[in-house]
Amino acid sequence: MFPVQFMARMMDAPLSRDTTPRPVSGLVPVQAVLNATERDQTTPRPTFEHLALGQTLTGLVKSLSKGLALVEIDGQTVAMRLPPETAPGDTLRLRFAGHMPQPVFLLATPQAAASDTPQLSQTARMLSDLMQPLPGHNALPTVTPNGPLLDQPNANPAVMALALRTALVRSGLFYESHLANWAVGQDSLDGLMQEPQNRLVATETARAAANPAGTLALPNTAEAAGDKPLNPMHALLSQQLQVLESPQFVWRGEVWPGQPLEWHLRQETDTEQGQAHADAANDAGTGWESHLKLSLPQLGNLTVHIKLDAHQAFSIRMVPEQPESETLLQQNRGQLAKRLADAGCALHSLTVQHDDGT
Repeated sequence: MFPVQFMARMMDAPLSRDTTPRPVSGLVPVQAVLNATERDQTTPRPTFEHLALGQTLTGLVKSLSKGLALVEIDGQTVAMRLPPETAPGDTLRLRFAGHMPQPVFLLATPQAAASDTPQLSQTARMLSDLMQPLPGHNALPTVTPNGPLLDQPNANPAVMALALRTALVRSGLFYESHLANWAVGQDSLDGLMQEPQNRLVATETARAAANPAGTLALPNTAEAAGDKPLNPMHALLSQQLQVLESPQFVWRGEVWPGQPLEWHLRQETDTEQGQAHADAANDAGTGWESHLKLSLPQLGNLTVHIKLDAHQAFSIRMVPEQPESETLLQQNRGQLAKRLADAGCALHSLTVQHDDGT
């Protein structure tokens, strides 16, 4: 999520002068201790489902064995790993931090328990702000380029495919994986610098150079809660979190001047994949769905539904808005199927269906 220029700053951030060093409280995941009846159930009762985020509780250490403690919290006995100095009978001060997917508690150290005011770093405050709902947070993450991908119309499929692939790969949504690849020599620095995270920083650097009195800092996420415009980096980070939670997003822009494209891309979930391939025990990979909305000179408005299954086979359904376009597509369906096969695409089905407005 963070530009390469900020990595060193985040890894080596000095304490402010008025900050007193404190032991860091630990995040502790817990595991419910089930009895024999509950272990036999396929869906045992949820643990701490009723707790609110940030709720403060106390826990009683009942026993210790091989570094694992049994702790009673809110009437439930759970297992957790505690600091070595913990002893049976100790009372723990806990704050519920959510399900990740196991229940997780913030364990206050004795020094931290002396004060009810937590001390968070600037980075921690920024991440906390990012987790708060943003305006329009129910909308799908949308990638909108600054201009057309190509300068002029191009009928070469390889050129268009490369332009669309680059638009997605360098959209900034997958920046962390590219940063990890770059660290092991599998991505280029030039490629990383094309992504919005570093383009935004380059803009701020140029602005700071033009104004020596200014300073370059991490994005001010407090702007999201006030009257100031939303920081572009804040919005991008929030979109990344949305994609991690639900792997789907929209690309909306022009392939070349005057040729718009709206591209919905969604990864098939494990549940959906299991229902679609219940008879296949060892599916290799995950399916993807694409929905392309186009407005073409001869075919008019056209929607193309493309599904790529776990076996890398395509199912394509074309839905033209105009009846005459359906006739034209039906007449050339065989030729399109042959071209896809010649390009190495395994085709499961190819259908044309007129959009009747229902």
